[in-house]
Amino acid sequence: MSDSQSFFRIGVAAPNLMVICIDSGDGGSEPGRLYSCYSREPARFEDQYQLLLMMEQVMEKINYPQASVALRRYGNTGGKKEVVEYARRERPAKVMEQTELLDYRGERATYAVRVQYRQNATWQGELVWLEHNEAHSFTSELELLKLIDSMRDR
Repeated sequence: MSDSQSFFRIGVAAPNLMVICIDSGDGGSEPGRLYSCYSREPARFEDQYQLLLMMEQVMEKINYPQASVALRRYGNTGGKKEVVEYARRERPAKVMEQTELLDYRGERATYAVRVQYRQNATWQGELVWLEHNEAHSFTSELELLKLIDSMRDR
């Protein structure tokens, strides 16, 4: 795949493009950094669970892609319990272009992730291993994590 093909394959125009930089790890936990175009500062994670939570927060913050299942939280309003819908916010301003994200690199590995859909309470999208220009589609968060693990072990 040429550089221009991989550039478009990654989906650099997607507002939710994120770059995962894996810095170290022993297979049990893999600390690293998550970058999006809505913050110059990386979100640091200690393990894959934290990574998924941070990615979900970015997508919720920008409301893209919209989730097909509405998140709910329970609140105590006026002494009685009721279901309160998750309040969607305005999309924050971008502080850098998506192409700038591709300049960040992890010590062990770097992945560009574009979630295209959030359907059936999970994610569908594409993962690109930047060091090897290798792209794979995923149909769930678990499959995304398995792809990252399988690439790392090569």
